Amino acid sequence: MYLHGDEISQQARHKNPSIHLGVCGFYKVMDEASGGPDNWIARPSVLISSQPAGAVKEDFFNEFLEELKSDLQRIGEIDGVYICEHGGAIATHTHDPDGEVYSLVRNIVGPTVPIVTTLDLHANVSETMMCNTDILIGYRTNPHVDLYERGEEAARLLLEIFDGVRPTKYRIRLPLVAPSVTQLTASGHPYGDLIRLGQTYIDETVMNVTILAGFAWADTPKNGMTIIVTTRDDPNRAKAVALELAENAWADRERYRPTMMALSDATALALEVNKNPHLPAVLFADPADNPGGGGRGNTTTILKSFLDAGVQNCALAVFYDRAAVDAAFEASEGETIKLTLNSNEASPFSDELDIEARIEKLSQGEFIGEHGMVAGKTIYTGRTAVVNVSGIQIVIISKRQQCLSVDFLSAFGIEPNNCRVIVVKSRGHFRAGFKHMFEPSHINEVDVPGLTSPNLSTFEWKYLPRPVFPLDEVTWSIGDAE
Repeated sequence: MYLHGDEISQQARHKNPSIHLGVCGFYKVMDEASGGPDNWIARPSVLISSQPAGAVKEDFFNEFLEELKSDLQRIGEIDGVYICEHGGAIATHTHDPDGEVYSLVRNIVGPTVPIVTTLDLHANVSETMMCNTDILIGYRTNPHVDLYERGEEAARLLLEIFDGVRPTKYRIRLPLVAPSVTQLTASGHPYGDLIRLGQTYIDETVMNVTILAGFAWADTPKNGMTIIVTTRDDPNRAKAVALELAENAWADRERYRPTMMALSDATALALEVNKNPHLPAVLFADPADNPGGGGRGNTTTILKSFLDAGVQNCALAVFYDRAAVDAAFEASEGETIKLTLNSNEASPFSDELDIEARIEKLSQGEFIGEHGMVAGKTIYTGRTAVVNVSGIQIVIISKRQQCLSVDFLSAFGIEPNNCRVIVVKSRGHFRAGFKHMFEPSHINEVDVPGLTSPNLSTFEWKYLPRPVFPLDEVTWSIGDAE
């Protein structure tokens, strides 16, 4: 997605937007605080979004910077800036493209114009990002169901600055890189417990507490859990709170060791659920092939094991394979065809798999979500085909993304409540979109290979600061942070 100017404003106020909900939340508060959209002037520049897919190419990034620079210079004098970013980006020429964006904006608007930014809790924060912004606001939920609220918060805090509040902030980065499956924020999870602890410090002095688990696979020198405390002109309080939270996080570090289900156990459980109708349905997640983290969304490890074992009454969502979708569209619904999954793939994890499939549904791949992170949003999966392979229904898409909710099944004619076994290509965001169907005890992350495996020891790290927990044994104390 690549939107400019008024296109952003239109989407921000759309009933079923397709853009980042943080922008929508920001607009909502500004509209209300101003007495209506006609009573303040929005000057949006550019909004780009994509599925994670490796480093941004230098030429493209520089073109974007030039466009942003030109826009800001054309816009001229402004009162404040809101930047909605993920914060975990890398580029072929730099570890810190986010920092370059912040620096460019700061250099153009000047030192006195407030800059407020929202960040995904998987952001990796640099000193450049800190120095060029007034407030950095991270998500508090994983799955991320508070994007809208964080956009609202950004607007409210920006309005405080307009009223004369002077934000002061302090940051600590820990030698802790939490594996993806340990970053859930529900009750009983270490990261969620830490974030909730941080929110207990919010008061008349403390404006914001942001705790960012980071994005391990960015493999940058700025990786590591980051705690940022922002106060209303009280730097000592900001530092004291950050130190207390860092000490708590480090004392709890052992809980960030991942535990997952072996593939053989997952296959056996799927068969058992098939055979015993008294057992509850079960959901399996493939976190190692999560498109939301950069995975291709097309490994066949779990699928092949389930097919070989004879698992049935199973749905897999979603599988990215444009060539397979094209082949399905060349046939017709109800027809049985021979398909080779991953016939046009180069990734070492994207093994080919020959299947005989009955085409059950062909779709242009557009729907409005009802659950979890896509509730109320317009979603595009590109041309989509549902095929049935020996009792396993596979939702094959042509626009790579993760399965975020039951909508990715029901929108294409699959009734989720009739499935005894569901497999999702997702790390954890799916939980918000399936929580009405599955208790946490009936959800299992499967330990299989992939580009986004939570087993961090399987990767060759180049720039990750070492030593770092849980890859290494690390001696660290609160004194190291001061």
